[in-house]
Amino acid sequence: MKRLDDENLRTRYDRQGMIQVLDRFSAQCTEAIEQGERFEIPSLGPIDKVIVCGMGGSAMAGEIARRFAKVPVFVNRSYTLPAFVDSHTLLAVISYSGNTAETLSSLSQGLERGAITIAISSGGKLSQISEAQGLPFLQIPGGYQPRAVMGYLALPLLVVFSKLGLLAKVGPWEALLQGLNQVKTRCACSVPSAENPAKQLAQTLYGQIPLIYGTVDNTDLVAMRWKTQINENAKQPAFWNVFPELNHNEIVALARADLLANQHVLLLENDYDLPENRARMEIMMPLFERNKVLSTVVKGEGKSELSQILSQIYLGDYVSYYLALLNEVDPSPVVLIEEFKKALAEREFSAKKTT
Repeated sequence: MKRLDDENLRTRYDRQGMIQVLDRFSAQCTEAIEQGERFEIPSLGPIDKVIVCGMGGSAMAGEIARRFAKVPVFVNRSYTLPAFVDSHTLLAVISYSGNTAETLSSLSQGLERGAITIAISSGGKLSQISEAQGLPFLQIPGGYQPRAVMGYLALPLLVVFSKLGLLAKVGPWEALLQGLNQVKTRCACSVPSAENPAKQLAQTLYGQIPLIYGTVDNTDLVAMRWKTQINENAKQPAFWNVFPELNHNEIVALARADLLANQHVLLLENDYDLPENRARMEIMMPLFERNKVLSTVVKGEGKSELSQILSQIYLGDYVSYYLALLNEVDPSPVVLIEEFKKALAEREFSAKKTT
């Protein structure tokens, strides 16, 4: 376990300094809240539903907004929009680069249907389209990996929702920032493994395939975030599911746990789980043990719902970072994603030449 306390391990593999971005996440969230508060929103028409268009880390901003909204919020990860989008729909278009193909395609359709539209990006084509169309545009800092700027992407959206009366009470922002600072205090690189829960959990998951289980309409988005961060940062497989749905199908797979001998289940808990779902988690524990499936409970902390959700996400970011070091990979580059994007762009270019 002391391997993660070796500074040489970090300097050898974290060549782009992801740990610095991780350590200042609370400061990022403070800046993001201030950006949202300064963002001037013009008078908008009546809104009865919201579509958040985005992919990857940008879509996660929509998942957080969905978790705390008072109106129906749908996260759109597609080239096309649902048929119900109309002039009473708020279309929040989020792309960190500003060039995400699926998001730009959805934006074009939303404009055709007269949706009320706002945009969040660091620049790119989305910035250009927003200027040309006169759309409210919130520009956030560039130069980061999209998955590392969840604060810049999600919190301005929450502030905008609050201004528009679309947000349920999430507690004071101070409670959120305090919870994030507590995670950093316990999980930073300078904290030795013996006292560092993120390092301990990374060591537990080293060589394992994490199965992250959350609860619907609560920690489901946390489970998704843990899965994607382990994929991108640690470059290893991970999967997620939610209670109660998994009790209607995936539970049966325990009978063949031998097919996935290295699986390790993470059960995400917080103070806002429904008692019915908490009971399901408690019943699952002896089933895991009986079928020789390793499991660990990861509890949420903080004095508000938003604090507990984002603090659990922040802990998972640290865990995925330490897993990257144990796997001896740089957490920042995502080579396969970039190769795929390049191949896709070449195919689209070739298709345009032949038409």
